[in-house]
Amino acid sequence: MSALESTNRIAVVGAGIAGAACAASLQEAGVQVTLFDKSRAVGGRMSTRRAAWADGDGTECTAEFDHGAQALTARQPRFRAMLARAESAGVVARWQHRVHATWPAPGVREAWVATPGMPALVRHLARGVPQRLAQAVQRLHRTAEGWHLVLAGGETAGPFDQVVLALPPAQAAVLLAGHHDRWADSLAAVPMAPCWTLMAATADVDWPWDAAEPARGPLAWVARNDRKPGRNTPRGVATWVAQATPAWSAAHLEADPATVAEALRHALQGLLPPRLAGEPPLAWHHASVHRWRYAVPADRSSLDGRECWWDADRGLGVCGDFFNGGNVEAAWRSGDELADTVAAWLEQPHDTPVAPEAIRHPAPAANTEAAEAA
Repeated sequence: MSALESTNRIAVVGAGIAGAACAASLQEAGVQVTLFDKSRAVGGRMSTRRAAWADGDGTECTAEFDHGAQALTARQPRFRAMLARAESAGVVARWQHRVHATWPAPGVREAWVATPGMPALVRHLARGVPQRLAQAVQRLHRTAEGWHLVLAGGETAGPFDQVVLALPPAQAAVLLAGHHDRWADSLAAVPMAPCWTLMAATADVDWPWDAAEPARGPLAWVARNDRKPGRNTPRGVATWVAQATPAWSAAHLEADPATVAEALRHALQGLLPPRLAGEPPLAWHHASVHRWRYAVPADRSSLDGRECWWDADRGLGVCGDFFNGGNVEAAWRSGDELADTVAAWLEQPHDTPVAPEAIRHPAPAANTEAAEAA
């Protein structure tokens, strides 16, 4: 009897796009999957933040900001097919946006966005998968019964036959330590660049672009969030998401959020049309910042070039966007590939020896210093 015909249990830790893709594909293959995440909702860096303020007459206004991943590009047929199905379900839409950039030049680009906010795609993928949210996994513990997840507060979940980690590399390294030290060392050596993100709401302005990639200054990307398909924004309000460059974010990583917000707000103001003589100053309704400590991989030389890792002997797997590009498509491909790899192994009889090539080991990393977990 194959493992898929039995009651195989897998815990997927991390409910971003990689974890959701992996969990959904495994469940479709007939595996009992439970999805864990320390946040109160799925999404990971495909996140939305809500803000509220009172306008001039005291009416409460609200807006949402895609303060993580801004849009999706689709290059591989399998990912495009998934997006086409999601479009039919009404959870993604095409976004043709005018981008001001010095290179390759201002122009119209086409991408996809989830609607009504970026987490919608992750929720769609993970629908029907049992979820344990607001459950931070602090360590893994293995017994004769299988894997146990030790949660914040001392509660334990399990046992599970396999565990998949869909986390930033530094966080995955902490959980792997003592169970798969070669993987832990390699992941701890992956530097992840940070990103400070400004979320702002202003009075509407006559800005001809939907997004911009400034050539100078602290900002790498600015988007009119209200111009994305499916976004609900109060009338007469422009909503902005402005992401700082990795270098600026790293230099101000531990800065006071209020100081960061003021600096990024000043930089955004400099990109907007100047006020005409006699016009009042631009009204700012809201401004806040979020720090992504692990935004994009700065270097992947400590990895082995694969899209995921799977060790059948230990019952451990790792997936994430840092394996092959750092964007949403890379994350989905990694999670989907790991699910296919695990399902293919589970379809073998239990007494079938594991082929050496099924165990995906990276080369030992030169830098084994543990990275800080969020």
